[in-house]
Amino acid sequence: MKFKLLAISTFSLALPLGIWLSVNALSTPDIDVVSNYNLGTVVKGKVAVANLPLRNTGNAPLKVEAISTSCGCTSAKLSSMTISPGGQANLHIEYDSNAHESDRGALERYVFISSNDPKDKDLQIKLSVFVEGKPTSMISKKKVTLSIP
Repeated sequence: MKFKLLAISTFSLALPLGIWLSVNALSTPDIDVVSNYNLGTVVKGKVAVANLPLRNTGNAPLKVEAISTSCGCTSAKLSSMTISPGGQANLHIEYDSNAHESDRGALERYVFISSNDPKDKDLQIKLSVFVEGKPTSMISKKKVTLSIP
């Protein structure tokens, strides 16, 4: 009798827990976006632009909680902060090559995305860019002689 009571109690507790776990395990968002993107070559003073698809390949709504960048020269905006299962949003990225006077040659910047995806709560996209062009201002050293009358 005790065994039957224990078996019924265990089953009545395990069944709802099992159902809850299977429903929640099957209902998760899944963020899908490139992890590396090459913005190409940009002439000093110009802005490089990229539009990347950010997809939700899961079966629950994806909620993007925050988007930030590694530097003020780079901005990122998402067309929608909530993406339905199977849906996508546009991630618009801009890199301003004129934001820092010293930006020349091969550079890397990052976009950081925080979401409710349990596998990728915090992910980053590495941006590569090559800035070409001569410095806009040159400082030359000259010897100056002053004479006081």
